[in-house]
Amino acid sequence: MYDEHDAMIEPVLDLDEALDSELVREREMVVALDQPELGPVRLLGLPIKLSRTPGDAARPAPALGEHTDEVLREFGVSGAELAELHAAGVV
Repeated sequence: MYDEHDAMIEPVLDLDEALDSELVREREMVVALDQPELGPVRLLGLPIKLSRTPGDAARPAPALGEHTDEVLREFGVSGAELAELHAAGVV
């Protein structure tokens, strides 16, 4: 019946079914990473796959404030000013 109408029929998957599908696994669209303090978490993989420059989602998300000092230094905050901010509980 569907062939005579040249129709493509596919099931409509809910989110969990879609994320657990064979296509998602084959394309590594969901990856598991160890997140400090949380353990293994599932994250979306890289959506664009390039043969010569493959991407890698191998790092977990940074902890809250993990890069604060580094960012403030890039904006010109001195070591002494940074120490004052820490002492005051600002960062």
